[in-house]
Amino acid sequence: MERKDFIEQVGLSGAAILIFGCMQSCSKSDGPGTNTNTGGGTGGGGGNTSTVDFTIDISKSPFDALKNIGGFYVDPATNIIIVKTTASEIIAVSSICTHQQASITYQANNNRFYCAAHGSVFATTGAVTTGPATTALKKYQTSLTGTMLRVFA
Repeated sequence: MERKDFIEQVGLSGAAILIFGCMQSCSKSDGPGTNTNTGGGTGGGGGNTSTVDFTIDISKSPFDALKNIGGFYVDPATNIIIVKTTASEIIAVSSICTHQQASITYQANNNRFYCAAHGSVFATTGAVTTGPATTALKKYQTSLTGTMLRVFA
């Protein structure tokens, strides 16, 4: 094989590898999964899936804040904030602001979610009440049986 032929073959091989790499990085992906079994919870098999469905025992730490009205827990594995808003209601919404993905907190005295990064305010339904955010927080279903709270999509 002559030197010219060798260089041509190496160049074509290198180009093929680069193109393959580009095609891989441009492929569609569902993104990172959500851990369905968070600390102290049960169910979900402990794997990553794209669906939120986990159960926690609100009588045990760190979830025991949910026994009190105004108490809340932010689950770092799923980025969900769970709040006891009234004696009979526990709600769950995304803990990530829809404006620029900063963390939100619950303000019990105002019964609302607040993003300190840019001042967005959300109702307990997840709806935006004060911008700059324009999109509501994702809300999750909750079901309480005894002290076992299920959070699911």
